[in-house]
Amino acid sequence: MNVFPICPLPRSSVAAMIALALTCSMGTAQAQSNTDERAQLEQLRNTTYGLIQALIDAGLLTKEKADALLLAAKQQAQAAPAQSVTPGGTAAVAEGAKRSVIRVPYVPESLKAEMREEVKREVLAQARTERWGEPGALPSWLNRIALEGDVRVRWQYEDWANDNASPFTFYSQADSPAWAPDLVNTTGNRNRLTLRARLGITSDLKFGFKTALRLSTGNAGPVSTSQTLGGSDGNFSKYAVWVDRASLQWDANTPDVTLTAGRMANPFAGSDLAWPDDLNFDGVSARYQLKLNDTNRVYATAGAFPLQEFEVASTDKWLYGVQMGANLDLDPKNKFSLGLALYDFKGVEGVYDGADPAPTGAVAKSGGYLNSQYPTSVRQKGNTLIRLNTSTGLPAPVWGLASKFRPLVLNLGYQTTAMESVTFKTSLDLIKNTGFDLAEINRRTAAPISLAEKTTALQVRAQLGSPKQELRGDWMAYAAWRKFERDAWVDAFTDTTWHLGGTNYSGWSIGGAYYVGPRTSAGLRVTSTRNLEDGALIGGVPNVSSAPLKIDVIQLELNSRF
Repeated sequence: MNVFPICPLPRSSVAAMIALALTCSMGTAQAQSNTDERAQLEQLRNTTYGLIQALIDAGLLTKEKADALLLAAKQQAQAAPAQSVTPGGTAAVAEGAKRSVIRVPYVPESLKAEMREEVKREVLAQARTERWGEPGALPSWLNRIALEGDVRVRWQYEDWANDNASPFTFYSQADSPAWAPDLVNTTGNRNRLTLRARLGITSDLKFGFKTALRLSTGNAGPVSTSQTLGGSDGNFSKYAVWVDRASLQWDANTPDVTLTAGRMANPFAGSDLAWPDDLNFDGVSARYQLKLNDTNRVYATAGAFPLQEFEVASTDKWLYGVQMGANLDLDPKNKFSLGLALYDFKGVEGVYDGADPAPTGAVAKSGGYLNSQYPTSVRQKGNTLIRLNTSTGLPAPVWGLASKFRPLVLNLGYQTTAMESVTFKTSLDLIKNTGFDLAEINRRTAAPISLAEKTTALQVRAQLGSPKQELRGDWMAYAAWRKFERDAWVDAFTDTTWHLGGTNYSGWSIGGAYYVGPRTSAGLRVTSTRNLEDGALIGGVPNVSSAPLKIDVIQLELNSRF
């Protein structure tokens, strides 16, 4: 049995590795007289020098840094206590201090080669991480930043039926109630190209803190980030870029809590029946998650979000929301999700001001009817509106929401991977506005109205496709049907493809996508909707909300993300 001194194997730096080789080779050379052993140790030292030269040749290590590392290694090797091994097996230290000899079995060549390769891999990995010898290496803080983004080009055709009611039918409503006073086109088809481009940055600040920023195309509205090509000023004019998200987040591991503040992604689970995919929230949210086992979790989410803040009044508009749910894996191939949420749109309902003439300017904004109006900049169509100003003195009507909105939302989802390459998903979503109260509405209007309660929305959706939507050859196809009554949800926050935005319709949508490259898909979607028949009369006249309005939308798009 041969005897070798034990040499430590530090892994933190190249200098330590070099010192290891020099110390082992020098110490063992003094202790061994066997020619073969000396040759093997000389080979180990030569391998170390060869590795350093290879790093220099590959541009991973500069000559100056290599010289500095060699000098530090030699100093470390010389500082190691010199040992000598007598033929009888006892080790003596200079100056007569006795030290016991550590005997180790002979190390075979295969193990030595494996050790050399392991050290080489670690050194090269460290060189790549620390970017040795790389000119203009980026600062370390960039390692904490992740980029994401997407670009979508879409062709969209909007087909308005020829027998739709004229825009004047909706626009000419001078008295309460009203439904779609902003419609200016109901029969003219439209053909256009749109662009959506988004760029996001996420930074991990350590200790659970993260920050996110995302810019996007689009307009100042809340629900769409698409930009019509040739729109705005046209003639190849440039498009505006908006702050789509800007938030701070803190995650705690025990308990599993996430706090977010700023402009954030939708914190609530569910489908686009309630919240469109492009919509983001302003405010604060908190999410708690309880892990039942490795795959099953229950959660609770709550948030407060300002909708409109007034400078000289305390009647600000807010959205409060709370949701409880669960994500359950019944087995490796079957998953189930459940969510139940209650939202309260505080202060969004309209309040009539009977002053004649109605106040204007700062007087109106200090608590008058303008504070409770439903702004034209956000409203789409479908909700029941009441007039907030008198019909004399100010001929132009100012509209507000008739109903309060306190919707209860149920989301159910099921997913199965019956076949290895195909996943089937289905979902059911239901909305019920519990804030509708006709007697309370009449207390806020100029004159009592008879209004049918239309406060529910329902959607059923099924999807079939590849388990992951990312690689070339992946695909998906879906079909959906929904019925959306007029006062089930605030129409400002509805998807802009279904019925071109708003409520008070029923219809279907079918579509699919095929991945023509990694993270690049070509998609087609066809959506057909029509106004609901209200069935109620206002003063013996059918509701304007029942007027014929059928819309078909075809979308063909190319979408790429990174």
